[in-house]
Amino acid sequence: MLNHRFLALAALMFLIVLSACSSNKQIEVEPEPVRNPLALAHQAASIATENYEDGMLENAIMEFNNAIALFEEAAPTASVSDSIAQNIESMQLNIAKTHIDLAFESIEVSMFNEAIDHYETALNIYKNHTPVGISKADLDKYIIGTLNNLAIVSKDSHNYEAALAYYNQILEMEPDNAEVLNAKFFVLKDDIKDSEQAFQVLEDYTKVANDAAAYVMLAEGYAQAGEYNKAETAYKTAENLRPGADMFTRIANFYRANSEWEKANIYLEKLAATRPEASLLAVVYSQIAENYNQLKNNAKMIEYFEKSLEIKADPRIALSLAAQYNRTKNWSKVVQYSTMVLSDQANNSDARMLRGVAYYQQKNYTAAKADLERLTADPKYGSQAQAILKAIK
Repeated sequence: MLNHRFLALAALMFLIVLSACSSNKQIEVEPEPVRNPLALAHQAASIATENYEDGMLENAIMEFNNAIALFEEAAPTASVSDSIAQNIESMQLNIAKTHIDLAFESIEVSMFNEAIDHYETALNIYKNHTPVGISKADLDKYIIGTLNNLAIVSKDSHNYEAALAYYNQILEMEPDNAEVLNAKFFVLKDDIKDSEQAFQVLEDYTKVANDAAAYVMLAEGYAQAGEYNKAETAYKTAENLRPGADMFTRIANFYRANSEWEKANIYLEKLAATRPEASLLAVVYSQIAENYNQLKNNAKMIEYFEKSLEIKADPRIALSLAAQYNRTKNWSKVVQYSTMVLSDQANNSDARMLRGVAYYQQKNYTAAKADLERLTADPKYGSQAQAILKAIK
């Protein structure tokens, strides 16, 4: 009997244990989230952009690199629409741009070596990049721009040979880049002091390019070096290749700078024949007049000054003509041109005295008195004005 009761009790206890176990709730453990490198890449790119905008450039570069690594991790399972290659390209170009900004910062504090390191890093990115979304032409522009910056920094740090090497790299890509050729010319001429090689650079280029702009550059270089005959020859070649207003202006200025007044006038006349706009034509005529003045040809000087004034009133020129006509006693012309001066400069005592004397000589005493009475206290003309006024009385 005891054994049965023990068994029954044991069975009861087992049921109770089972019941207790079945009443406990099972704890659900959340599974580890699936790693999503594409989402992480976009997040890193966003952080990098924020760092860049906040001026935290080194941190931005770190996050752009992190984004690249994550985009590469995402590539095997990504779809075409995820544009992995284009996203990686954007990150690489952003890194290059950030290094260029760091170079600018270094230049501002004259840390030229650091600037060159940053530019070189950017250059390597551009040179080793295969275009995806960006065009090759735009990528080449970035390369040329960075090479040009490297040349400028090298020149500023007095590393002229390095500057030439960077300019040469540009010329390999753009052999007819006149601006770079000009920069290379001045490094050779002014910094390295090798004028022979400097001019050879330009001469070689002109022979290959046969371009008017190249000959102008060569002419200007020779002109600055005082090589008049070589400059003149180069200008003439440039004119044959591209005659026109700009060329005539350059050559006229060259001759004026070298006191070749007759030759300057030949080209100023050519310029006038191109029918420039009125204000420029007035200047051209006045320059021709000034050249004739240098040649002691008063008749031609007056002729062209008058042509200039017919287009545009100029008190300076008008006063000069009034004085010229005063010497030849052409009183009506004195009145005409001194009046032109006074209409713009009412207190010009030179013009008023000239006109007062002219009126007096014409026996227009009322008009003469009106001008001369305003000059009685003038420190320059007071005594003369008073003397004429006494004669009128």
